[in-house]
Amino acid sequence: MGNPYTIEPQLRLWSGRPDALSRDYDPDQVQPWRPEDGLRLKPAAWAAEGFREITDIEDGFTVVIGDITHLEDALQRRTSQSALNFHFRLTGSSSIEVEGEEPMTVHQQTLVLLLSPDGIAKTERFFSGEHEQSVTICCQPEFILKRFDDTSEKMPKILKACLEGEAGQPIFASTSLSVQMASAVKALVENEFEQDFRRVFVESKALELLLLSLVALSQCEERQERGFVRLGQRDAERVAVVRKSLDENFLDPPSINRLAREAGVNEAKLMHLFKQQIGETIFNYSQRLKMEHAKHLLEKTEESITEIAFEVGYEYSSNFTTAFRRHFGVTPKTARQAAGK
Repeated sequence: MGNPYTIEPQLRLWSGRPDALSRDYDPDQVQPWRPEDGLRLKPAAWAAEGFREITDIEDGFTVVIGDITHLEDALQRRTSQSALNFHFRLTGSSSIEVEGEEPMTVHQQTLVLLLSPDGIAKTERFFSGEHEQSVTICCQPEFILKRFDDTSEKMPKILKACLEGEAGQPIFASTSLSVQMASAVKALVENEFEQDFRRVFVESKALELLLLSLVALSQCEERQERGFVRLGQRDAERVAVVRKSLDENFLDPPSINRLAREAGVNEAKLMHLFKQQIGETIFNYSQRLKMEHAKHLLEKTEESITEIAFEVGYEYSSNFTTAFRRHFGVTPKTARQAAGK
């Protein structure tokens, strides 16, 4: 290996294979943002662009950030550890197969909770053309008990056996990313902090995601106990199609009628399914994407506020200012000044 930096302990919880670096990543492309804290890896076993960044926050708590465009179909093989994996998939899809189980599709905008018995083989299949943006939190049950000791009775029931030390019971659950989760994942993928600030930012956002996921899983269980019906696979796929269309066309979002035709349901059912699955209306979802894009332009470009307002669909900058202030609590001008522009 041409690079002097070890993969331990960063890959311990995530991969479970001591040869994972040499087989799946180019050791000469390892970029340690600080050797004792984190590694940025470039895929080498298949054609791909981008990186995975593994940060070992503390014993039993590792954060893996991925921003990879897969240029060909590929397989990545890992070995399960006795650690809970909270996987937040912002964009892109893949398929995970755990030894002895049916393959599971991981869709974009999805939270997946996975625990497999120690030493079980896991294979993830990536598809050509998919742009994967994701965060995976790998943590030992002891870490969760330590950090959330006073709230253990509020933990999702699906984690009860694991947290009580009954290892060996497989766990698989999934639900949609909330607005807050998606925002935190995006912030981690786009993290521009360096050195100590970077580590603090990764830890704070990862803890935020862990808390949000525990709350979301508990709420799912509560809704099911109260008689709420979880969306079936077909309806979940319909919502995923609509969400993808909105993500790709938020500056000029399709009409409800067109989205309903794409999903194969009537408008009323689509709006109900979307609100049930995503937690906000189609209009609010599109509006949030516009405002976040506008904020990005204010912070990263020299475009005038009038130009940005027009780009996100406002004919008059005063209407844009009102909408922006309602969403973020500050005016566009204040947001730009805060970014040093």
